Amino acid sequence: MRRSILLLAIALTLLLATPAPGLAQAEPRPTALLIEAPAAVPVGERFAVVARLSGPSGEIYGAVENEVLQLLIDGIHFRRERTNFAGAAQFVLTQPLPVGPHTLTVVYQGSSSLAPAAASAIVTIAPAVLEIETVPALPGIAVRALGKTFTTGTNGTVQIPFDQPGSYQIEVSRTIITPEQTARFSRWNDDWFSPLRTVIIPKHRHLQAGYDVETAISYRFIDLDGQPVDPRRIERVVLKSSIGEVRELVPDSAQMTVGPIKASRAIPTVAGLTASSVQWSIEAVYVRGTNVVNRKQQRFYPIDERDWTITLLLYTATFSVRDIFFGLPVGQTVRLTYPDGSNELVPLQDGRGVARSLPRGEYRVQATGIYGWSPTAPLALSRNQDVDLTVLSGLDLLLILILVSASATALVLAGRPQLRHLRRWIAENRRLPAPQAETEGRARRLALIALLALTLSGTIFLTQGLARSQRPRPSTASTVVQRVSPTAAPATVPRVSTPEPESTPEPLDIRIAPEFAAFWETNGALAVFGVAVDAPRWAVGEDGMRVYLQDFTFARLEYRPNLVGTPYAIQLARLGTEEAELLGLLESEPFRRRSADTPPSADCTYFTQTGHWLCGSFRAFWRRNGLELGDPGISARESLALLGYPISEAFVDEAGRTVQYFERAKLVAYPEFRGTANEVIRDPVMRRTP
Repeated sequence: MRRSILLLAIALTLLLATPAPGLAQAEPRPTALLIEAPAAVPVGERFAVVARLSGPSGEIYGAVENEVLQLLIDGIHFRRERTNFAGAAQFVLTQPLPVGPHTLTVVYQGSSSLAPAAASAIVTIAPAVLEIETVPALPGIAVRALGKTFTTGTNGTVQIPFDQPGSYQIEVSRTIITPEQTARFSRWNDDWFSPLRTVIIPKHRHLQAGYDVETAISYRFIDLDGQPVDPRRIERVVLKSSIGEVRELVPDSAQMTVGPIKASRAIPTVAGLTASSVQWSIEAVYVRGTNVVNRKQQRFYPIDERDWTITLLLYTATFSVRDIFFGLPVGQTVRLTYPDGSNELVPLQDGRGVARSLPRGEYRVQATGIYGWSPTAPLALSRNQDVDLTVLSGLDLLLILILVSASATALVLAGRPQLRHLRRWIAENRRLPAPQAETEGRARRLALIALLALTLSGTIFLTQGLARSQRPRPSTASTVVQRVSPTAAPATVPRVSTPEPESTPEPLDIRIAPEFAAFWETNGALAVFGVAVDAPRWAVGEDGMRVYLQDFTFARLEYRPNLVGTPYAIQLARLGTEEAELLGLLESEPFRRRSADTPPSADCTYFTQTGHWLCGSFRAFWRRNGLELGDPGISARESLALLGYPISEAFVDEAGRTVQYFERAKLVAYPEFRGTANEVIRDPVMRRTP
């Protein structure tokens, strides 16, 4: 029974496998192959080739999955891959191919339902290119590789082709010297610090070679009036860079150049190497033993500016020498003794003489060439001054002698008891009649009247002379400042009517409190803060804390004992805000907040803290001035400590000046002085009476 069933199954199988007579076998469907491959590939790089199996028109059959495709490279079998459900197969080429064109062929052998197909594509293997970029961009840098020398172009880059992958040695120039500058190799962007290094091709495609640039600079000196100063008067100059380098110069009138000094450095950043400019500041310039600059007030970038003009704090003293009684001009010269003890004679003409380009300090002055007595007087010079000297001339001494003689004679004639015997003896020897009582009384009265007249005249002369000798000296020479014409103001700058402040009184001789002296000197002294205008005192600060403060021309310094030991122990009060409030300007148009979307010009910075723009010369002044808090260069923190945030836009006041208010200051711009130190200056501010 079991054998019968098995035979029946075999028979049925043979019956089903035998085609019916006259029935033709089904034809396989036509197919096509599409190859996706890059046109060019750098040598040594892996790349992928994708082949797609489909119908002639791109239609996808259900039978295209799991079919075998074969890749041939230049007719040589490379690899087989199976297709996915969409008929695609990917071939990844990891083995490097020689430089040049290569033919890639994909072959499909076909199946019972799909016809065979084949397709080809050309892939070019290109040399791998390594780009070397110098930072900063330096033309003429030699790069040695592959036994050849390549040179960077004007943009500071050079491209080196490699035909084979692998490791190679390259080397860049250590130093390149041009008439303008000297560049010395510093580092690579991947923390390699030797000019000779190994590169891996094709891993390394772009490398940066950083160079430190040094340049020579020339310099000259001018005084506050813009007049040149003889370099032979300069004893030494001290410069300091933002990276801590200190240079000391001894000027030579024959060659006023310095070099080379560091101008820029290549420093690493997230985006790669970048050229960071080195800032140099004038620390000190000594004339006759006195420093005639404010530390760090004048700063230069050698990479941008190679001709430096250094402004010296040299002042003019105008001497007027007159006698004490008559006020007549006397004397031939004035002996001027400098703070270091050296002397100079200032010639006089009609009793007047001028000494120019004097450093600040304590002087001694004395009129010479007179026939009389001239005392030595002290002179504290910190600004242009008129100096009045009074002396006892020969005429004054003669007047004193006449007064003394007349007084003595009057006493004799007035009949002093102790001199009566002398008068009698003279009368007896000359055989003159004895004077009568009436005659003696008349003579006595006349003598007393003459004595009173002479005494009164002498008193008047002496009083006038003493008043002349003690006449207060002007604090500064009168100067004429050109104002910005209202018609020359930019159309975008509004005009605001500001109340005219009271005239500033002459500064008194007020000493700076010891708590502020070092801070005042370190951060710019007179040029930044001005002179002290009030004695120091204790008060309650804006934050409610008790502070020790002192007012200066341009600022109010506040000493906070609770912050001793920090950079903020001494702070500047918000006098700019205080003046704007006193003048009723806080609600005016320039003080209203502005939108951050509409800058007045391209060179502007917006401060969200106050809602105002800072532009042009005001922004440049704000960026290059600040307190010394230890940051490299001038940081935004240091500028804020000195000036604060802007609280207004730039506007033109009634005097025609372009001004802008800040929390701690008021700045005034003079476009006619563009390019000079006086283009933007600080303006004295009003303050509440304590």
